[in-house]
Amino acid sequence: VLFAPEPLGVIAIDSKFPLENYQNMVDKNISKLEREVYEKKFKTDVKKHIDDIKSKYIIPGVTSNQAFMFLPAEALFAELNAYHQDIIEYAYKNRVWIASPTTLMSMLTVVQTVIKNMERDKYAVIIQKELQALSVEFGRYKERWESLQKSIDKVSKDVKEVNVTTEKISNKFESINKVEVDKFISNKSEDK
Repeated sequence: VLFAPEPLGVIAIDSKFPLENYQNMVDKNISKLEREVYEKKFKTDVKKHIDDIKSKYIIPGVTSNQAFMFLPAEALFAELNAYHQDIIEYAYKNRVWIASPTTLMSMLTVVQTVIKNMERDKYAVIIQKELQALSVEFGRYKERWESLQKSIDKVSKDVKEVNVTTEKISNKFESINKVEVDKFISNKSEDK
């Protein structure tokens, strides 16, 4: 049984295939008439097996609406696909997927890919929501940065203006100090 997330759900893989009539049908030591008898029995066995899989492993609300019928040999799979298209269609109609050792791996890979895509899609929704929230936060960050930048620009302008005023005041003090010293020196010379 494969336990996959919904909507796949529980997928059964039946591996109990009836081989006896198939082996008799492909036996080279039997007559054409016997072969035809075994072929009819083989087709009946396969259809019955498909019906059994459908009734046992496709349970509404419990399992997936499909199941796998595993064939133990590539030759058997090839026989069905090459000469018994009616069986393939019957299985398809009943949502029983026929798999050989090689195709089962392909089918399991497809199921695995579907599961990964479902997980990716689930996380894509979460990532999308997180990106939207991050976008809102980035909008706030941008507004605050622009406000801070304006404040920094204003402070920088104010610092330049204060520097200019400081320079003017310093120059004035220097000028005043120079005048008094020169005046003081000139008054001392006149007193003599």
